[in-house]
Amino acid sequence: MFTVIVLALIAAMAAVQDPQTPVFRSGTQIVEIDVRVFDRSGRFVADLTRDDFEVLEDGRPQRIETFFLVRESAAGPAPRPATPEPPPPPGSAPAAPAARQTWIFFFDLNHLTPGGGFDRAKKAVEEFIRDRFREGDVAGILAGDRMVNNRLTSVRQELLDGLKQVQPRADARNRWAELTRDWPRLLNEEEAVRIARNEKEAIQRAVIRACSDDSEQCQQAESMVRSKAARLQRDIHRASMDTMAAINTLANGLARIPGPKTVVFLSDGFPVQDVETTLRSVVGQTARAGARVYAIDVRGLGRVGAPDPGQVAAEDTAGPATKFDAVADAPNSLAVDTGGLMIRNENNIGRALDTIAADANSYYVLGVQPENTNWDGRFRTIEVRVKRDGVRVRARKGYLALEPARMVVPK
Repeated sequence: MFTVIVLALIAAMAAVQDPQTPVFRSGTQIVEIDVRVFDRSGRFVADLTRDDFEVLEDGRPQRIETFFLVRESAAGPAPRPATPEPPPPPGSAPAAPAARQTWIFFFDLNHLTPGGGFDRAKKAVEEFIRDRFREGDVAGILAGDRMVNNRLTSVRQELLDGLKQVQPRADARNRWAELTRDWPRLLNEEEAVRIARNEKEAIQRAVIRACSDDSEQCQQAESMVRSKAARLQRDIHRASMDTMAAINTLANGLARIPGPKTVVFLSDGFPVQDVETTLRSVVGQTARAGARVYAIDVRGLGRVGAPDPGQVAAEDTAGPATKFDAVADAPNSLAVDTGGLMIRNENNIGRALDTIAADANSYYVLGVQPENTNWDGRFRTIEVRVKRDGVRVRARKGYLALEPARMVVPK
């Protein structure tokens, strides 16, 4: 089912490869790390040198082989300053123009319910493609497990026409309705998973809620709560695994495409309980492909309630509990661990996309040749440090130690 994504991306790679783009190819493994450094005011720090950076793999310092600074965004060149910029300090990164950008707009149909969030997301992506898509870039629209039109394209109108094909799935809405409306009501997917894992506090709270809703059925409330949670947990697990399988296959395809890759992941979110190992592997594959995930919680400011304003979320008659939005765990990990951003509590998804485009405006690229040349397929942690006080660093957290097809670096 997912092989169509890989085939589409491989075909797209051949179609959009720019023969004019210089690249370095090496017989050894070079791990590229996009790094963003900000000062206390949130401004990008652009005057760092190679000696300001330190890269550790599994806690061991690594030698930085290549180092340069990209100064253009996917949304277009940075504006020319009114006065000439001072010359860069000695040893600073050589400036490099932004390479051809690959955009993937991933609609997570397994976890997108019809209504407000989905509609806002689709409209915002349409406006972004129409108004902000840069000539020469390529993009694709992934609807669940299907690449719309089976290819990437640089034709804006083709993307806009393809976007019209993206429609929500009824099963996501039906799952939410069964979860929160049908007796015994559960708060959300996280609570269903916790009950299926036999967590006593979650069971007790659901039983209190069920007895409050229907006192005549209180005696059988616990067995009904357990039965419903077990049934829904299987559905939730399947949907989570399907989404991660699609991301993993997407990453395999993106690894064959040169240049920076941005995956905009649009979802209501989903819990990671019972699928943590798979998620870690998917994160590693995505990072290995040189892709950054920018996850947008399309529930916006209504994320603690129903994903669709037209639906009613279950009230917790068991009393207040610690508010922790566990369904955001998976998108958050996909974003943060690949060096991207997690955007939540934002109803204006167009503004969120502007934030993503701005974040791609400037970044350093560090190329590291790992000392450990045993490509055993394990996840290796990466930590990037900057030897300057008062700065904040953002980069991916690691990669899978797999044999690379080739090294590709824009010059």
